[in-house]
Amino acid sequence: MPMPFRPVPCSIWLPHAEEDAWGNEVVTFAEDPDIVTTCCYAPGDSRPETSDDIEQGRPEGAAVRVTFFLPKTLDAALRGARIAASPPDDAWMAAHAFDVVGAPTSYMRQNTPGDYSWAVEGVTHLG
Repeated sequence: MPMPFRPVPCSIWLPHAEEDAWGNEVVTFAEDPDIVTTCCYAPGDSRPETSDDIEQGRPEGAAVRVTFFLPKTLDAALRGARIAASPPDDAWMAAHAFDVVGAPTSYMRQNTPGDYSWAVEGVTHLG
């Protein structure tokens, strides 16, 4: 059973930990994505919107949350990753990368109908 949405190109950047001159761990991302695949996406999540994202220095701040649905074939640890969908008909979405929230895992692949078993929450902060 296929996903009821049309898949679009999707890029994922995995975090790479490096040590700075003082011994602190610094997370960096490669310029090119570590994983190129397809995904489907839907705006929002199951939590109610709050004003948590408004803070001093960002009075017009906004946290934008998107749920990305990734293929069963993906086998990667996504904690701390960045993800971006590139739909050809949505310039705003294609121009933003989102930070992966938490440590997503796939639903049981054999027990999940269709081609997509991952539901990954991403967030970006605007303003």
